[in-house]
Amino acid sequence: MLKVGQVSCVHIVIVGAGMAGSKLAFDLMQQKNANYSITLIGEEAQVGYNRIMLSSLLAKDISDHEMSLVDTEKMQQEGVSIIAGDGVESIDLETKVVCLVSAKTIRYDKLIMATGSRARILPIDGAKASNVMGFRTWNDVNIMASLQKKQSVCVIGGGLLGLEAAVGLVKRGHKVTVFHRSKWLLNRQLDAESAALLRSRLEQMGIEFRLGESPSSFIQSESGLVNQVMCADGERMTADLVVMAAGISPEIALAKLAGLKTNQAIVVDEKMQTSYRDVFALGECCEFDQQTFGLVAPIWDQIKVLISVLNDKDARFSIEPTPTKLKVSGVNLFSVGKVQADLDDSCIFFKDIEANHYRKLIVNDGVLVGAILYGNVADGSWYFQLIQNKTNVSDMLELLVFGEAYCCPKVA
Repeated sequence: MLKVGQVSCVHIVIVGAGMAGSKLAFDLMQQKNANYSITLIGEEAQVGYNRIMLSSLLAKDISDHEMSLVDTEKMQQEGVSIIAGDGVESIDLETKVVCLVSAKTIRYDKLIMATGSRARILPIDGAKASNVMGFRTWNDVNIMASLQKKQSVCVIGGGLLGLEAAVGLVKRGHKVTVFHRSKWLLNRQLDAESAALLRSRLEQMGIEFRLGESPSSFIQSESGLVNQVMCADGERMTADLVVMAAGISPEIALAKLAGLKTNQAIVVDEKMQTSYRDVFALGECCEFDQQTFGLVAPIWDQIKVLISVLNDKDARFSIEPTPTKLKVSGVNLFSVGKVQADLDDSCIFFKDIEANHYRKLIVNDGVLVGAILYGNVADGSWYFQLIQNKTNVSDMLELLVFGEAYCCPKVA
């Protein structure tokens, strides 16, 4: 523990300079009268960028300078030590020392694990080839951006990340085919009808789909690169690049090596505390109440809780419904809560094929528990608020699907 004048200064080391780690460091820096110093360590060369915007960068909708999540220059001016391009190799929990790949060692008083996740690479023959890649980092975008025009790209996974990658690649002039094991796209966020509308829109953009199947293998040339994809029906497709977007795996290798308790991810309690004193975890690498986290909203909540805990205040993390939006220009989609109704639920539908507009609301015992909006998503925030507040909507069921303006008209 360092001394600043007569005041003890707690040294906080954050392992992982992705969105969670960088925002935590930035928000900690802004705390008034805080008696701690901060070191932020990242294995990537770029620190503090907005990973959510990678698909927009790939699609050339934004420029490099619009990728910043936090002001790293200001952080350094305020005394935050930022180490980039040099990840942590090991942690000694007893002596409170982290050892970097460069062999540099750093002591800490409080340690925060924010190691994030890796793209899950499915166990398909040929998947270890160098032109099979994930879509998680700025460097991944640079690799895809360096492709010459009109390459054949195979995207594995029709979830949010896979579709965003597919749109970005097709906007760059490539021929893109998406494989998805489920029968419809975004099967965790959409029902079959809304997914059909989404598929139609993406096909208009030039993306091809093979739903309900995964490649059986990747065929490699003599150079070791994948040049064909073997489909389940025996068809062979040309492929110059394969992008795996079939989910993420929490990065817990370092935590396991150190001896922290892990399951799917690093196990934490409601105060983001791990199984070891003075060691915390947040973001995609942590697990609370047997759940992991891939969306921003709960991770931002975790940061608020952890800052309060580090400041010796009482705060507890809890899991709340989180809305989903697809970040594709020209595609408006909003989903929150349940997407498939149970026997004791009631559903309210609205569909206008010509306007490309679809809504599905799921109500249980007078309370809205799920909403899917495609096309016109203007009422998404209102529906989300109804779900969060557990508002009784029994007296507005006939008009609920038409939105807030019909259910809560403004008084002139």
